[in-house]
Amino acid sequence: MLEAERTPVQRLTHHVASALQAEAPALAARWRANGIRVAPGSPVISADTPQSGEILRALDALARGISGEPCWQDDLIRAGWALGAEEFRLGASLPALLKQLDLMEAMTLYAVETAAGGDDTATAADGIAIARRLQRARSLLSLATLKGFVEEYLDEMRARYRSLRHDIRNPLGTIKTAVSLMEDETIPADMRANPRFRAMVTRNATSIDAMIGRRLGDAATREEAFAWHDVPLADVVRTVRRDLREDAAEAHCGVVIEDALPTVRTDALGAELLLRTVVGAVVRAAAPHTDVSVAFVRQEQGSVVLSVRHEPGGDRTAEREAGLALAERLARRMGGRVWLDDVVYVALPTSAPEQGEDVGGARQSAD
Repeated sequence: MLEAERTPVQRLTHHVASALQAEAPALAARWRANGIRVAPGSPVISADTPQSGEILRALDALARGISGEPCWQDDLIRAGWALGAEEFRLGASLPALLKQLDLMEAMTLYAVETAAGGDDTATAADGIAIARRLQRARSLLSLATLKGFVEEYLDEMRARYRSLRHDIRNPLGTIKTAVSLMEDETIPADMRANPRFRAMVTRNATSIDAMIGRRLGDAATREEAFAWHDVPLADVVRTVRRDLREDAAEAHCGVVIEDALPTVRTDALGAELLLRTVVGAVVRAAAPHTDVSVAFVRQEQGSVVLSVRHEPGGDRTAEREAGLALAERLARRMGGRVWLDDVVYVALPTSAPEQGEDVGGARQSAD
Protein backbone atom coordinates (compact mmCIF):
# COMPACT_ATOMS: atom_id res chain seq x y z
CA MET A 1 0.00 0.00 0.00
CA LEU A 2 1.30 3.46 -0.93
CA GLU A 3 1.92 5.97 1.86
CA ALA A 4 -0.71 8.33 0.45
CA GLU A 5 -3.35 5.58 0.45
CA ARG A 6 -2.91 4.80 4.16
CA THR A 7 -5.30 6.16 6.78
CA PRO A 8 -3.77 8.21 9.65
CA VAL A 9 -3.82 5.23 12.02
CA GLN A 10 -2.29 2.98 9.35
CA ARG A 11 0.48 5.51 8.76
CA LEU A 12 1.09 5.70 12.50
CA THR A 13 1.25 1.92 12.99
CA HIS A 14 3.59 1.57 9.99
CA HIS A 15 5.85 4.32 11.37
CA VAL A 16 5.88 2.85 14.88
CA ALA A 17 6.56 -0.72 13.64
CA SER A 18 9.42 0.47 11.43
CA ALA A 19 10.94 2.43 14.32
CA LEU A 20 10.72 -0.61 16.60
CA GLN A 21 12.39 -2.82 14.00
CA ALA A 22 15.20 -0.28 13.52
CA GLU A 23 15.79 -0.10 17.27
CA ALA A 24 15.61 -3.88 17.81
CA PRO A 25 19.39 -4.51 18.16
CA ALA A 26 19.77 -1.73 20.75
CA LEU A 27 16.64 -2.90 22.58
CA ALA A 28 17.90 -6.49 22.67
CA ALA A 29 21.25 -5.41 24.13
CA ARG A 30 19.59 -3.23 26.81
CA TRP A 31 17.09 -5.98 27.62
CA ARG A 32 19.85 -8.49 28.25
CA ALA A 33 21.94 -6.07 30.32
CA ASN A 34 19.05 -4.73 32.41
CA GLY A 35 17.51 -8.16 32.93
CA ILE A 36 20.29 -9.12 35.34
CA ARG A 37 19.47 -6.16 37.58
CA VAL A 38 15.69 -6.30 37.28
CA ALA A 39 15.32 -10.07 37.56
CA PRO A 40 17.82 -11.90 39.81
CA GLY A 41 18.25 -15.37 38.38
CA SER A 42 18.68 -14.09 34.83
CA PRO A 43 21.63 -15.52 32.90
CA VAL A 44 24.91 -13.63 32.94
CA ILE A 45 26.18 -13.01 29.42
CA SER A 46 29.69 -11.69 28.87
CA ALA A 47 30.23 -8.55 26.84
CA ASP A 48 31.80 -10.44 23.94
CA THR A 49 28.93 -12.95 23.63
CA PRO A 50 27.15 -12.49 20.27
CA GLN A 51 23.65 -11.08 20.50
CA SER A 52 20.97 -13.77 20.43
CA GLY A 53 19.16 -14.01 17.13
CA GLU A 54 16.07 -15.28 18.95
CA ILE A 55 15.62 -11.99 20.81
CA LEU A 56 15.95 -10.03 17.58
CA ARG A 57 13.47 -12.31 15.81
CA ALA A 58 11.00 -11.91 18.68
CA LEU A 59 11.28 -8.11 18.59
CA ASP A 60 10.85 -8.11 14.81
CA ALA A 61 7.72 -10.25 15.12
CA LEU A 62 6.37 -7.93 17.85
CA ALA A 63 6.82 -4.99 15.48
CA ARG A 64 5.05 -6.83 12.66
CA GLY A 65 2.27 -7.71 15.09
CA ILE A 66 1.67 -3.99 15.57
CA SER A 67 1.40 -3.37 11.83
CA GLY A 68 -0.59 -6.57 11.25
CA GLU A 69 1.69 -8.04 8.59
CA PRO A 70 0.99 -11.62 7.42
CA CYS A 71 2.40 -14.59 9.37
CA TRP A 72 3.58 -12.49 12.33
CA GLN A 73 1.88 -14.89 14.76
CA ASP A 74 3.66 -17.97 13.36
CA ASP A 75 6.99 -16.17 13.42
CA LEU A 76 6.37 -14.94 16.96
CA ILE A 77 5.55 -18.45 18.19
CA ARG A 78 8.73 -19.85 16.59
CA ALA A 79 10.89 -17.05 18.00
CA GLY A 80 9.28 -17.25 21.45
CA TRP A 81 9.66 -21.03 21.70
CA ALA A 82 13.32 -20.83 20.69
CA LEU A 83 13.93 -17.92 23.09
CA GLY A 84 12.43 -19.85 26.02
CA ALA A 85 14.57 -22.91 25.28
CA GLU A 86 17.65 -20.71 24.97
CA GLU A 87 16.97 -18.96 28.30
CA PHE A 88 16.69 -22.35 30.03
CA ARG A 89 19.98 -23.54 28.56
CA LEU A 90 21.66 -20.30 29.66
CA GLY A 91 20.49 -20.90 33.24
CA ALA A 92 17.56 -18.50 33.70
CA SER A 93 15.01 -19.26 36.39
CA LEU A 94 11.32 -19.29 35.50
CA PRO A 95 10.47 -16.32 37.78
CA ALA A 96 13.33 -14.37 36.20
CA LEU A 97 12.06 -15.21 32.72
CA LEU A 98 8.59 -13.86 33.58
CA LYS A 99 10.13 -10.62 34.81
CA GLN A 100 12.32 -10.43 31.71
CA LEU A 101 9.19 -10.64 29.54
CA ASP A 102 7.61 -7.83 31.57
CA LEU A 103 10.78 -5.81 31.03
CA MET A 104 10.64 -6.47 27.28
CA GLU A 105 7.06 -5.18 27.15
CA ALA A 106 7.98 -2.07 29.13
CA MET A 107 10.94 -1.34 26.86
CA THR A 108 8.96 -1.86 23.65
CA LEU A 109 6.09 0.27 24.97
CA TYR A 110 8.55 3.08 25.66
CA ALA A 111 10.04 2.74 22.18
CA VAL A 112 6.55 2.81 20.67
CA GLU A 113 5.60 5.83 22.79
CA THR A 114 8.71 7.68 21.67
CA ALA A 115 8.08 6.87 18.01
CA ALA A 116 4.41 7.85 18.20
CA GLY A 117 5.21 11.11 19.98
CA GLY A 118 6.48 12.68 16.78
CA ASP A 119 3.15 12.25 14.95
CA ASP A 120 0.94 15.33 15.48
CA THR A 121 -2.02 13.66 13.76
CA ALA A 122 -2.22 10.73 16.22
CA THR A 123 -5.13 10.62 18.63
CA ALA A 124 -5.37 9.02 22.08
CA ALA A 125 -7.50 6.27 20.55
CA ASP A 126 -4.78 5.56 17.98
CA GLY A 127 -2.19 5.22 20.73
CA ILE A 128 -4.41 2.88 22.74
CA ALA A 129 -5.08 0.78 19.63
CA ILE A 130 -1.34 0.36 19.05
CA ALA A 131 -0.79 -0.48 22.72
CA ARG A 132 -3.53 -3.12 22.52
CA ARG A 133 -1.88 -4.68 19.46
CA LEU A 134 1.47 -4.75 21.23
CA GLN A 135 -0.10 -6.30 24.33
CA ARG A 136 -1.74 -9.01 22.21
CA ALA A 137 1.56 -9.81 20.53
CA ARG A 138 3.43 -9.79 23.83
CA SER A 139 0.86 -12.18 25.35
CA LEU A 140 1.46 -14.66 22.53
CA LEU A 141 5.22 -14.22 22.90
CA SER A 142 4.95 -15.02 26.63
CA LEU A 143 2.97 -18.20 26.00
CA ALA A 144 5.41 -19.43 23.37
CA THR A 145 8.47 -18.50 25.45
CA LEU A 146 7.16 -20.27 28.55
CA LYS A 147 6.28 -23.34 26.49
CA GLY A 148 9.77 -23.47 25.00
CA PHE A 149 11.31 -23.06 28.47
CA VAL A 150 9.17 -25.82 30.03
CA GLU A 151 9.72 -28.26 27.17
CA GLU A 152 13.49 -27.79 27.44
CA TYR A 153 13.23 -28.37 31.19
CA LEU A 154 11.19 -31.54 30.66
CA ASP A 155 13.77 -32.84 28.19
CA GLU A 156 16.43 -32.25 30.84
CA MET A 157 14.37 -34.00 33.50
CA ARG A 158 13.77 -37.01 31.25
CA ALA A 159 17.52 -37.28 30.68
CA ARG A 160 18.17 -36.97 34.40
CA TYR A 161 15.71 -39.71 35.34
CA ARG A 162 17.01 -41.99 32.60
CA SER A 163 20.48 -41.58 34.09
CA LEU A 164 19.16 -42.16 37.60
CA ARG A 165 17.31 -45.34 36.59
CA HIS A 166 20.45 -46.65 34.93
CA ASP A 167 22.62 -45.84 37.96
CA ILE A 168 20.20 -47.53 40.36
CA ARG A 169 19.73 -50.64 38.24
CA ASN A 170 23.45 -51.47 38.30
CA PRO A 171 23.80 -51.97 42.09
CA LEU A 172 20.27 -53.40 42.24
CA GLY A 173 21.27 -56.03 39.68
CA THR A 174 24.32 -56.90 41.76
CA ILE A 175 22.12 -57.32 44.86
CA LYS A 176 19.70 -59.57 42.96
CA THR A 177 22.57 -61.72 41.71
CA ALA A 178 24.07 -62.06 45.20
CA VAL A 179 20.71 -62.94 46.78
CA SER A 180 20.01 -65.46 44.03
CA LEU A 181 23.35 -67.18 44.66
CA MET A 182 22.74 -67.19 48.42
CA GLU A 183 19.35 -68.90 47.88
CA ASP A 184 20.49 -71.38 45.19
CA GLU A 185 20.26 -74.80 46.89
CA THR A 186 22.30 -76.38 44.09
CA ILE A 187 25.33 -74.55 45.46
CA PRO A 188 27.05 -76.01 48.56
CA ALA A 189 25.92 -74.40 51.81
CA ASP A 190 29.42 -73.19 52.75
CA MET A 191 29.67 -71.35 49.42
CA ARG A 192 26.20 -69.84 49.85
CA ALA A 193 27.25 -68.53 53.26
CA ASN A 194 30.32 -66.85 51.83
CA PRO A 195 30.69 -63.41 53.54
CA ARG A 196 31.54 -61.87 50.16
CA PHE A 197 27.88 -62.21 49.07
CA ARG A 198 26.66 -60.37 52.17
CA ALA A 199 29.32 -57.70 51.69
CA MET A 200 28.17 -57.24 48.08
CA VAL A 201 24.56 -56.78 49.20
CA THR A 202 25.52 -54.34 51.95
CA ARG A 203 27.85 -52.30 49.76
CA ASN A 204 25.38 -51.95 46.89
CA ALA A 205 22.40 -51.28 49.19
CA THR A 206 24.43 -48.51 50.78
CA SER A 207 25.24 -47.17 47.32
CA ILE A 208 21.54 -47.08 46.39
CA ASP A 209 20.61 -45.40 49.67
CA ALA A 210 23.24 -42.69 49.15
CA MET A 211 22.10 -42.17 45.57
CA ILE A 212 18.47 -41.75 46.66
CA GLY A 213 19.44 -39.28 49.36
CA ARG A 214 21.64 -37.24 47.03
CA ARG A 215 19.56 -37.26 43.86
CA LEU A 216 16.01 -37.62 45.19
CA GLY A 217 16.35 -35.71 48.47
CA ASP A 218 14.71 -32.40 49.39
CA ALA A 219 17.72 -30.40 48.21
CA ALA A 220 17.37 -31.89 44.73
CA THR A 221 13.87 -30.39 44.44
CA ARG A 222 15.33 -26.89 44.54
CA GLU A 223 15.59 -26.60 40.81
CA GLU A 224 17.34 -23.45 39.67
CA ALA A 225 14.84 -23.28 36.83
CA PHE A 226 11.97 -22.77 39.27
CA ALA A 227 13.26 -21.41 42.56
CA TRP A 228 16.77 -21.70 44.00
CA HIS A 229 19.60 -19.74 42.46
CA ASP A 230 22.81 -17.95 43.41
CA VAL A 231 21.29 -14.54 44.11
CA PRO A 232 23.09 -11.23 44.84
CA LEU A 233 20.92 -9.87 47.66
CA ALA A 234 21.92 -6.29 46.78
CA ASP A 235 20.20 -6.74 43.39
CA VAL A 236 17.07 -8.01 45.12
CA VAL A 237 16.98 -4.99 47.44
CA ARG A 238 17.52 -2.63 44.50
CA THR A 239 14.59 -4.25 42.68
CA VAL A 240 12.43 -3.83 45.78
CA ARG A 241 13.53 -0.19 46.11
CA ARG A 242 12.65 0.47 42.48
CA ASP A 243 9.20 -1.13 42.85
CA LEU A 244 8.51 0.87 46.04
CA ARG A 245 9.71 4.17 44.59
CA GLU A 246 6.24 5.74 44.61
CA ASP A 247 5.47 4.51 48.14
CA ALA A 248 8.75 5.95 49.40
CA ALA A 249 8.11 9.28 47.66
CA GLU A 250 4.66 9.48 49.23
CA ALA A 251 6.13 8.72 52.66
CA HIS A 252 8.99 11.23 52.07
CA CYS A 253 11.69 8.71 52.89
CA GLY A 254 14.42 6.79 51.11
CA VAL A 255 15.59 3.18 51.02
CA VAL A 256 19.36 2.65 51.36
CA ILE A 257 21.67 -0.37 51.50
CA GLU A 258 24.03 0.10 54.45
CA ASP A 259 26.57 -2.65 53.85
CA ALA A 260 27.71 -4.95 51.08
CA LEU A 261 25.13 -7.73 50.94
CA PRO A 262 26.31 -11.28 50.12
CA THR A 263 25.41 -13.53 47.22
CA VAL A 264 23.56 -16.59 48.51
CA ARG A 265 21.74 -19.56 47.05
CA THR A 266 18.07 -19.03 47.78
CA ASP A 267 14.62 -18.63 46.27
CA ALA A 268 15.08 -15.36 44.34
CA LEU A 269 11.37 -14.71 43.82
CA GLY A 270 10.49 -15.61 47.41
CA ALA A 271 13.25 -13.35 48.73
CA GLU A 272 11.99 -10.47 46.58
CA LEU A 273 8.36 -10.89 47.70
CA LEU A 274 9.35 -11.20 51.34
CA LEU A 275 11.66 -8.17 51.31
CA ARG A 276 9.12 -6.16 49.35
CA THR A 277 6.49 -6.89 52.01
CA VAL A 278 8.83 -6.04 54.89
CA VAL A 279 10.39 -2.92 53.36
CA GLY A 280 6.96 -1.75 52.15
CA ALA A 281 5.51 -2.07 55.66
CA VAL A 282 8.47 -0.24 57.17
CA VAL A 283 8.38 2.54 54.55
CA ARG A 284 4.71 3.22 55.28
CA ALA A 285 5.48 3.52 59.01
CA ALA A 286 8.72 5.51 58.78
CA ALA A 287 9.05 9.09 59.91
CA PRO A 288 9.09 11.59 57.02
CA HIS A 289 12.49 12.69 55.69
CA THR A 290 14.30 9.66 57.11
CA ASP A 291 15.90 6.61 55.50
CA VAL A 292 14.91 2.97 55.72
CA SER A 293 18.18 1.02 55.74
CA VAL A 294 18.74 -2.61 54.80
CA ALA A 295 21.88 -4.19 56.21
CA PHE A 296 23.60 -7.56 56.45
CA VAL A 297 23.58 -9.02 59.98
CA ARG A 298 25.01 -12.53 59.79
CA GLN A 299 25.07 -15.73 57.79
CA GLU A 300 24.10 -18.92 59.60
CA GLN A 301 23.81 -22.57 58.66
CA GLY A 302 20.83 -22.63 56.31
CA SER A 303 19.93 -18.92 56.45
CA VAL A 304 21.13 -15.36 55.99
CA VAL A 305 19.84 -12.62 58.28
CA LEU A 306 19.21 -9.02 57.18
CA SER A 307 17.98 -6.07 59.20
CA VAL A 308 15.53 -3.39 58.08
CA ARG A 309 15.96 -0.33 60.27
CA HIS A 310 13.75 2.77 60.38
CA GLU A 311 12.69 5.64 62.57
CA PRO A 312 8.99 5.19 63.45
CA GLY A 313 6.75 8.07 62.52
CA GLY A 314 3.58 9.11 64.32
CA ASP A 315 0.71 6.67 64.71
CA ARG A 316 1.43 4.43 61.71
CA THR A 317 2.69 1.50 63.75
CA ALA A 318 -0.51 -0.43 63.00
CA GLU A 319 0.23 -0.25 59.26
CA ARG A 320 3.69 -1.66 59.85
CA GLU A 321 2.37 -4.49 62.04
CA ALA A 322 -0.24 -5.46 59.41
CA GLY A 323 2.46 -5.66 56.74
CA LEU A 324 4.81 -7.60 58.99
CA ALA A 325 2.03 -10.10 59.81
CA LEU A 326 1.81 -10.92 56.09
CA ALA A 327 5.62 -11.09 55.89
CA GLU A 328 5.71 -13.55 58.79
CA ARG A 329 3.25 -15.85 57.00
CA LEU A 330 5.27 -15.67 53.78
CA ALA A 331 8.49 -16.37 55.68
CA ARG A 332 7.04 -19.44 57.42
CA ARG A 333 5.86 -20.78 54.07
CA MET A 334 9.36 -20.31 52.63
CA GLY A 335 11.17 -21.76 55.62
CA GLY A 336 12.44 -18.35 56.77
CA ARG A 337 11.58 -16.00 59.61
CA VAL A 338 10.62 -12.36 60.25
CA TRP A 339 10.70 -10.79 63.71
CA LEU A 340 10.77 -7.38 65.40
CA ASP A 341 13.38 -6.53 68.04
CA ASP A 342 14.07 -2.77 67.97
CA VAL A 343 14.57 -3.28 64.22
CA VAL A 344 12.95 -5.72 61.82
CA TYR A 345 14.98 -8.84 61.06
CA VAL A 346 14.51 -11.08 58.03
CA ALA A 347 16.04 -14.57 57.88
CA LEU A 348 16.06 -15.97 54.34
CA PRO A 349 16.57 -19.73 53.86
CA THR A 350 19.74 -20.62 51.96
CA SER A 351 21.60 -23.73 50.84
CA ALA A 352 25.23 -24.33 50.02
CA PRO A 353 26.08 -24.20 46.29
CA GLU A 354 27.09 -27.86 46.29
CA GLN A 355 23.70 -29.02 47.59
CA GLY A 356 21.21 -30.32 45.05
CA GLU A 357 22.01 -30.74 41.40
CA ASP A 358 22.05 -28.23 38.60
CA VAL A 359 19.53 -28.68 35.82
CA GLY A 360 21.25 -28.89 32.50
CA GLY A 361 24.80 -28.71 33.78
CA ALA A 362 26.67 -25.77 35.23
CA ARG A 363 24.73 -22.56 35.77
CA GLN A 364 26.04 -19.07 35.64
CA SER A 365 25.32 -16.79 38.58
CA ALA A 366 24.88 -13.03 38.69
CA ASP A 367 27.61 -11.05 40.44
